[in-house]
Amino acid sequence: MVRILVIQHQDGADARRFGDWLTEAGAELVVRRPDLGEPVPGSLDGYDALMVLGGSPGPLDDETHPWLPATRALQRRTAADGDPSFNICLGGELAAVAHGARVRRRDRPQAGVYEVRRRPEADDDPVFSAMPQSARAVLWHQEEIAEIPAGAVHLVDGTQAPVQAFRVGRACWATQFHPEPDPDIMRSWTRITPLAANAGRSAQDVLAEYAAHENAIEQAFRPVAVAFVEYVRRHRDGRHHP
Repeated sequence: MVRILVIQHQDGADARRFGDWLTEAGAELVVRRPDLGEPVPGSLDGYDALMVLGGSPGPLDDETHPWLPATRALQRRTAADGDPSFNICLGGELAAVAHGARVRRRDRPQAGVYEVRRRPEADDDPVFSAMPQSARAVLWHQEEIAEIPAGAVHLVDGTQAPVQAFRVGRACWATQFHPEPDPDIMRSWTRITPLAANAGRSAQDVLAEYAAHENAIEQAFRPVAVAFVEYVRRHRDGRHHP
């Protein structure tokens, strides 16, 4: 088993389906909840990889979510050490900010299922080469990654938020889209957040759209989860057996 440290920011924003795919591929997920008082570690000692999940804060809402600076610092250290990380939505925005890129607030959120596209730069990426050329993915965000960090590789684009995935260094992956939601999470998000209404969409439409594409989303992103675990395993084994 490879051990993945998971930073979860709030209830209802867990790793869900993506976490299941990681576990089935041979990962153990160790969840830290800084919102419940658990500290964010300063390093990945004892872990093989990092995953930072989504959530309602903005990536610079440090005053109301005081663990965010430590999360960004851990993302920077992990990338500098060449250790693998996978950062989703808020996690991706935090990774962008941590590496000097801008995040902006959209006038109108994106909420629902959108088409995203694998870029040619992803063809030899060890994780996102497992994604099909075109896929449907859940977007649920008001903040938006405005640019990739300097020196990063733009892996996935599409929609009016074109930075959908990038890689910093060898192994810091970040997405704007959500690969993890299941029907329960989607229902919860439509109840507890105003994003769908603010995007001009009804909850019923969003849920129906998700139901229509649920299987296609799994077919697109389960292989990405498997590829990430395989990369983490190779990285761990190479580090222990130079």
